[in-house]
Amino acid sequence: MMDTTLYNQFPQWSKVYNEGHFLVGTDDLDSQASISILNQVFGYEQNCYATRQGFFMIDWNIKQHIGVDLALHGDRKCYDNHVTMSHWDSPVNPNSANINAILKISQDNYTKKCAFSTLLQVMSLLDVPLPPTDDGKRFLLSIDSAHLGYFNNYFRGTWLKYMELLGFHELIDIVKKENAYNDIQAVKIDEKLTFDNGILTFDSDRKARAEKHLGYELYLPQGQFKPRAMFYSAYTTKDDGRELLNNDMLFSVAMTSKKNISYSIYDSVLD
Repeated sequence: MMDTTLYNQFPQWSKVYNEGHFLVGTDDLDSQASISILNQVFGYEQNCYATRQGFFMIDWNIKQHIGVDLALHGDRKCYDNHVTMSHWDSPVNPNSANINAILKISQDNYTKKCAFSTLLQVMSLLDVPLPPTDDGKRFLLSIDSAHLGYFNNYFRGTWLKYMELLGFHELIDIVKKENAYNDIQAVKIDEKLTFDNGILTFDSDRKARAEKHLGYELYLPQGQFKPRAMFYSAYTTKDDGRELLNNDMLFSVAMTSKKNISYSIYDSVLD
């Protein structure tokens, strides 16, 4: 269970069902496994899919959405794990259920970030049990390379601090086992989903392996996504961070290192 002080700092909406809301996913397993948890706990369905090229929807009439593993800008609801502040005094999305946003991690103190997966944060926040097997726990740690910080001498203390805050002491036991790094790497899979002709899929063999380890069926939306908006996506540096974060057309933004920023801006909205 998540540390009580940290839990109380997460936005209230992220802990309860939000009627009329649907989910926005991205192109990897971290997003889809997190969506699967949210579907199980709250019954949310996925209506949108975001890439660096654009924003795709099944039903254009649905207006209320929650991003998953997506650092939405402004005050839009999202579950996320990215660093979203370029400077210590940058604006923070108040509706971001994101430990890095809550603890004001920026490019100024980037090495103090929680470098886990969105999935681990969602599971901790909603008190979802860990997989019952050791291999399942190893697989969970492999998603979005959430295990790597422990095996870096410089980041190990930070990694352990955040794992304790999330209440995952069993995962600490896993990384301390002999040959833990190799065992985690051995269960890791290619996490990319396929988006083709508006249909979102996941390779059946990889899907079966993921479901076996996680202990639940991966949710995939039924329906065809159609383009709703196109993005201009690019990379820039911290020097442009202040101006970028004040851009009203900014859709999503993530600080990918102490100096670099990845972002997507609305280029056009389709009728």
